[in-house]
Amino acid sequence: MAESRKMKTEKGLALVPGANPLADGCNFAVEVPEDSRAISDSLQKEISKNLMWRFLLQKKTEPEMYMQCIFRIFNLKEYEYNFLINGKVYTDSLCVQDSGTGTLWCRGEYESAQSQGEDFLKKKLLTGRTTKNPAIPYHEMILYKLHVRGYTKANRTITGTKGTFQALEEMIPYWKELGINTIELMPAYEFMESGTCKNSESEKMVSEKHTQGRVNFWGYMYGYYFAPKRSYCATDDPEKEFKTFIKKLHQAGIACIMEMYFPRECNPVTALRALQFWKLYYHVDGFHVLGEGVSAKLLMHDGVLSDTRLMFHDFDESQIRKKKKPEDKCIAQYNPGFLQDMRRFLKSDEDMVSAAAYHIRRNPNTYAVINYMACQDGFTMNDMVTYNYRHNEANQENNHDGSSYNYSWNCGVEGPSRRLQIRQMRERQIRNAFLMVLLSQGVPMIYGGDEFGNSQNGNNNAYCQDNQVGWIDWKALKKNESLFQFVKNAIAFRKEHPILHVPGEMYGVDYQTRGLPDVSLHGERAWYMNSENTSRLLGIMYCGGYAHRADGSEDASIYVAYNFHWEDRIFALPNLAGYRKWKKVIDTSAVKENGFLEQEQETYSKKLRSHRVRSWC
Repeated sequence: MAESRKMKTEKGLALVPGANPLADGCNFAVEVPEDSRAISDSLQKEISKNLMWRFLLQKKTEPEMYMQCIFRIFNLKEYEYNFLINGKVYTDSLCVQDSGTGTLWCRGEYESAQSQGEDFLKKKLLTGRTTKNPAIPYHEMILYKLHVRGYTKANRTITGTKGTFQALEEMIPYWKELGINTIELMPAYEFMESGTCKNSESEKMVSEKHTQGRVNFWGYMYGYYFAPKRSYCATDDPEKEFKTFIKKLHQAGIACIMEMYFPRECNPVTALRALQFWKLYYHVDGFHVLGEGVSAKLLMHDGVLSDTRLMFHDFDESQIRKKKKPEDKCIAQYNPGFLQDMRRFLKSDEDMVSAAAYHIRRNPNTYAVINYMACQDGFTMNDMVTYNYRHNEANQENNHDGSSYNYSWNCGVEGPSRRLQIRQMRERQIRNAFLMVLLSQGVPMIYGGDEFGNSQNGNNNAYCQDNQVGWIDWKALKKNESLFQFVKNAIAFRKEHPILHVPGEMYGVDYQTRGLPDVSLHGERAWYMNSENTSRLLGIMYCGGYAHRADGSEDASIYVAYNFHWEDRIFALPNLAGYRKWKKVIDTSAVKENGFLEQEQETYSKKLRSHRVRSWC
């Protein structure tokens, strides 16, 4: 899409299409193709007099450039608005609340406030903020992705209405205990929960087949982008409920990322305005942008979004606005390559050591990378070690939808097993996977429920499963309490050691003359990584002198040993300066101790034995 100065905005001056109430009236903005015959001289006068008015447009052959036409309307309480298109009346699809239901935003909101004897404009829009955004930099972020409805729908501990923003407020203490400081919401704007995919991109995001008769559970279709989803609300005031949710998150020091999907048929300017609106009006902290409806360049160069966390799957690195320091970067790349390669390394595929080493240390200075081992469009972490094949029969597509290859290993048995050896192997593999994410540079992302082994019974495409399949099974939390504690301790361990999450790139050289490089790669021999296709061993050492804790002290050096061979292996440990020795702190094969060896007294100076299928730190 062409870049136009008329599309660019300045911070604080963004205008959302439709009615935007002000202190002395209302700005009414409509986006139209540039150079259209839009407004006569007398039209602006008629707006303040007549309830119905016409907005005339001419057809354009290249409707790529858009401009805003803005009117000031007084006496807001006397007006409601619709669009008249070819003689037919349409409700504004960009209204700020209750989209798609027929309720009109201006009239409904104003009458609600008026009935309470309150000033709508002062209460709803002009009230100053009481909390600040947490402003969590990428290198300190622990990202946690969830579906608003499915996350709490089956949680019996929720006292309010399950599956709502209000219910998520009750989960804040749980996230704090786990160590989460940023949550990501799957589409939470207004979208239709039934319908058919009408473009190729939507088909890829949802299914290759039609979706008639099934619910659109995930919401990856064209939506009403300026409204919180009403069915995700426990009250009749979605606007207030969502604002309250964001406010409580910020009070707890937790940031919020919104996932936004813009298909090819979406107006790019509408997408831009939507992101501006959620940032300025609801104070969300960032966006995970999907779809071909808007270019990453347009969003990255917008003034309003200049300090906003923006996450994409693909973008041109040369278009990123450069920041003075790596810790100030705002752009991030969702990294499916991490999932694919690290899952293959985990299940002991050949020729994966070099790829694993690349992903573990990858952390560019200009943008962040989001690392994850499970997401909504694939197996959960538990199903990754329980199933080799998809089991999507419940989707009514003859098990043809979803990915046919998931880089998974069932540990010898397809599905749940009563065999103790199989279950212990799966427990170790899940713990290994979490350490892969949490002990790598970049931003770790945890899919909600994975921290206690949630399962979708082998369904890797639960886009239409608004039921027990797509909901988080909170009974598993009590059953897998040990796994939850392990993940909790692993997150705390990452936060305790800043060398595990430095702001920018590590170079693998001793650029501070400390006697050791900032990061180094090893194998069975110290200082030598065996990258042959038969190798399944990898040692990563971080030199703690290159990172400092909050009190100014140097961090400890950390050595992480991954052994995914089916036999025990011996790692030669790098020598440390002085008389310092290595101490084992995490061992995923130590099931009884939950992996964390707080009472470990043995020290190591020359070598260590690594048991099969485990990571060691």
